[in-house]
Amino acid sequence: MTYLTKEDWKKNYVQKICDDKSFSEYFQEKKKICSDFIFLIQKIFKSLNNNASPKKILQRILYSSLIFFHKYILSSEISFCNLSFVEKLTIYCACIFLSFKVINKLIPLKTISSEFKPLFNEQKKIRYEIEDINKLITNKELEILISIQFQGNIDFIYNYLDLIKKYLTQIEIKNEIIKNIINLVNIKINEIILFPLYLYFTPFELLISILTLIKNESKLIYININDFIRMNNLDIDKNNIMECSLIINKIINQKKYLNENNNNIDKYKTTKENKEKINFNTISNIQTNN
Repeated sequence: MTYLTKEDWKKNYVQKICDDKSFSEYFQEKKKICSDFIFLIQKIFKSLNNNASPKKILQRILYSSLIFFHKYILSSEISFCNLSFVEKLTIYCACIFLSFKVINKLIPLKTISSEFKPLFNEQKKIRYEIEDINKLITNKELEILISIQFQGNIDFIYNYLDLIKKYLTQIEIKNEIIKNIINLVNIKINEIILFPLYLYFTPFELLISILTLIKNESKLIYININDFIRMNNLDIDKNNIMECSLIINKIINQKKYLNENNNNIDKYKTTKENKEKINFNTISNIQTNN
């Protein structure tokens, strides 16, 4: 997967995420898109009689679907909110279909088309048969593949969680504490997954930034970020880490502000017992319990 240039990143995303005035609208838009993906992904798993699917699989399908979605929307320069219902649904389905391929969990296209046929025909303007939906999805899949230059490999941030476990084990941290730290990392990932940070920052940069924030918030003095980086022998751009950490912190603070001041999203408020956690109902459904 190729990443955005710094110019494209700043032009298309930084202001929307970091500007106080534009954040609320941008946040609501991304939350709706993420919720739609979760709803559709869960419907597919139910149709496969696989309600007990590992949460890690659900995470990866959502993560890769959002990457395909954002890269396609950016490259095609379309206004997603102005598309018709069927056009939006087709993009969603194509991204999900590609994501199953990415994690090597192939499903027949007919399964997706059959499951979502009622949705495609919901507005009753045109009658869509299975063959029609198959054609819509395959055509859109090709457009998405062209937009990502046929580079479908996704480097999942979840793949790097074992590096944290290994590091904490080597410095002799108790298993229960390790479990709690990994859970905090997962919560932070779920908090930012709505936003396309993964189009510019590598998974390792995101992970280091999240770990840095957790270390500072929880005062985990036994975690040495530099030692962790050296142990894994990876070349890290410190400027990227600093920028990424600031943006993640900005996102979390902005969301807290919205939660405290907008009654329309009361159900997403942080609890008094743990103000650092913002668990959206939809996101928490696929949270990994490592």
